[in-house]
Amino acid sequence: MNKEEILQFLNDNPKFSLATCDGNIPHVRTLLLHKADETGIYMMVGKFKDVYRQLSMNPYVELCFHNEKFQVRIYGQVENLDKDLELKKEILAVRPFIAPWIEQVGFKYMAVFRLRHGKAITWSLETELHPKVVVQL
Repeated sequence: MNKEEILQFLNDNPKFSLATCDGNIPHVRTLLLHKADETGIYMMVGKFKDVYRQLSMNPYVELCFHNEKFQVRIYGQVENLDKDLELKKEILAVRPFIAPWIEQVGFKYMAVFRLRHGKAITWSLETELHPKVVVQL
């Protein structure tokens, strides 16, 4: 898969596993992608969650997207886009289920992170025995 195909795969399969570290203890949880494009991979978390603290302390992550045929793992460093109110409003517009939460507490507990310049590795049963190919995103 090339860069464009990988970005399309991420948007078509928006549920992903996010791996972080808290000290020497790894943590994995499932998140919902906001979007993936030429500018990066965007995700939202609550500031009251352990994942926010972990990302703030150690921004190095790995994401794993998959469907029944393919897996795409992406590693790199995330950046906090907390001051981007327009991006938070964009996320709210496509996730109306968080509206009651935002109405109650405002955007102050919403954190948005972007992974730019990630490195992707794809996998499928068909490519199991092939050498790994790293695709720069």
